[in-house]
Amino acid sequence: MAVIFVHGPGGTGKSMLLQRFADEARGAGRHVMQVDARDMEPSRQGFEACAGDILDLPPGVLIMDNFEHCQGLEPWLVHEFLPRLPVGAVVVLASRNGPSSLWREDPGWSTALHVTALSSMRDSDARELLRRMHVGQSLYDTLIDFTHRHPLALRLAAEIAKRDNIEPLRWESSASVLPQLIECLVGDVPSPSHRHALEVCAHSLVTTEGLLRATLGKEAPALFSWLRRQPYVESGRHGLSPHGLVREILDADLRWRDPAGYQAMHGRISRHLVEEAQSATGREVLPATLAWTYLHRHDGFISRFLSWEIEGGIYEDACRPSDRADVLRLIESAQGSRSAQIAEFWLDAQPEAFRVYRSSGSLAPVAVLAWLRLTPDVADNVSRDPVTAAAWAHMQSRRPLRGREHVAVARFMVSCDPHQRPSPSMNLMIHRCMAQFIHSEHLAWSFITLASDPFWAEFMNCIDQRKLQYEVPVGERNFTLYAHDWRVIARKRWMELGVSFAPAGPEAAPKFRPLEAAEAMTVLSRDEFDKAVFDALDSWHRRDSLAASPLARTRMVADRGPDDPVVSLQALLSEAVAALRDDPRAEKYHRSVGMRFVRGAPTREAAAERLGLSVSTYQRHLKRGLQHVCDHLWDLELLGQNTKAHGD
Repeated sequence: MAVIFVHGPGGTGKSMLLQRFADEARGAGRHVMQVDARDMEPSRQGFEACAGDILDLPPGVLIMDNFEHCQGLEPWLVHEFLPRLPVGAVVVLASRNGPSSLWREDPGWSTALHVTALSSMRDSDARELLRRMHVGQSLYDTLIDFTHRHPLALRLAAEIAKRDNIEPLRWESSASVLPQLIECLVGDVPSPSHRHALEVCAHSLVTTEGLLRATLGKEAPALFSWLRRQPYVESGRHGLSPHGLVREILDADLRWRDPAGYQAMHGRISRHLVEEAQSATGREVLPATLAWTYLHRHDGFISRFLSWEIEGGIYEDACRPSDRADVLRLIESAQGSRSAQIAEFWLDAQPEAFRVYRSSGSLAPVAVLAWLRLTPDVADNVSRDPVTAAAWAHMQSRRPLRGREHVAVARFMVSCDPHQRPSPSMNLMIHRCMAQFIHSEHLAWSFITLASDPFWAEFMNCIDQRKLQYEVPVGERNFTLYAHDWRVIARKRWMELGVSFAPAGPEAAPKFRPLEAAEAMTVLSRDEFDKAVFDALDSWHRRDSLAASPLARTRMVADRGPDDPVVSLQALLSEAVAALRDDPRAEKYHRSVGMRFVRGAPTREAAAERLGLSVSTYQRHLKRGLQHVCDHLWDLELLGQNTKAHGD
């Protein structure tokens, strides 16, 4: 007795294969019973009623299609029904789901069970099918890419393309084919919540239980468990991903059927992925950044520059001493000998800045990127490189560094692929730059260095990286710098202001949505900041004056969240003054500051008299107290909310 188990997504030819098997079995003189599991009750009694006759006949062939409708009977079949079959009987089962582990756990089935998985067609077979269907050759690549070589989907898409005489550049997944494909590939789902989970899974690069919880609520664990059991959903290192065609048709169907619901879902997913990208650490940073940018894949402009393969043959790795010769060879080949000399200097000065990209087939680097960190204490190094010197000069002429802030320069972005054109390695390097935008602490300015070539200019503008007006010569090559001051916009806000997810034409060049004037953050020098703090304290009880204060548009206020900036500023001032009271060494300063600005003593003499101090002592305490308040707020401005007031 033998069992043949055929499984694969709907539309991959299981039913056709079973019919061919039945015809050949009859031709060989065997008694054949064909059963469609959709037509029987999914119980032992139902199975016996439809297929039990095979027990009493000479060795025959039982063929059951759509076995997934009664696959819960597997334990009974394995342990009770199938062992009762006559010697020589053959059972053929076809299901969207693969066989359970029960078959492997029973040694008796190791030779009797034969499993065949059906999936997409080979590329050559897909092209042959289109040729036989008389589809124009110019549509081959378009239809194959859309259907992922899925047999039934390819036939349906080909019929529509022929019927509507569609040109390659005008092909879109037709609304008429989507319901048929969904019914074929996905079938019925248990509830609207399960359908929503599928739609989230289709829209996202990878789906985790956390993503489902953020978008669908408390049902997330059960929905995630259901998703991972579906035959068209794969489990990977970072989460669940549907089959490419299932992803495309579900996402396209919701986008066409319910545009408002699609946008609402996109917003919920986007907010969660922004949080995930910001909180990721270590090796999870790059995948989290890819998951966030993946939401823009339908934009015809963005997809010209980026791709979202996270399990490809290229991966990022640390640059090791043994990579030095290969790295310098890559840079010299792409950017010339002078650039290689400069790279050699930076490899000695900042070896940790270099990342290499390796192919799974070889340990040798196929691409390299340096993310240089520039601070005032390495100013001598800056001048050794024309690119970093130009970046530093631009920063100094616009808004200089403050405190622990630094400048970052993406340098030597080269690979074995055609120089600085879309490729797997270039894709990872661009995403690494964006990950650094999100995660670098105390980043004031960033500069991306690219060959002087207009190809990337529109993309850089799209992500708000502004082109410097002059080129930088290095040896015989010229380079263009794209700059951004990260103190003007909060990282999270920059991520939220990215290009719209709505599909755009392939020639469109969307612009980064500019900040409203009220949203742009103010970058103050220390002297300007201290003066603004004094003026704000002096205006403590005047809302209109506080609203006009430059402090109302600083980072420390933006970090408080979307609340009224005046209320946030008042709270910050109050907390800074209260911090004096909490420090025993500064308590006397707290009394002087409170008397002057909180209680509003009309003159310094009146304030000194109320405190029982001489005017000179009062002024000294007030000055020291104000300095503490300014230091406290300056730390918040530069370092964020997790800082404490200075002690004396």
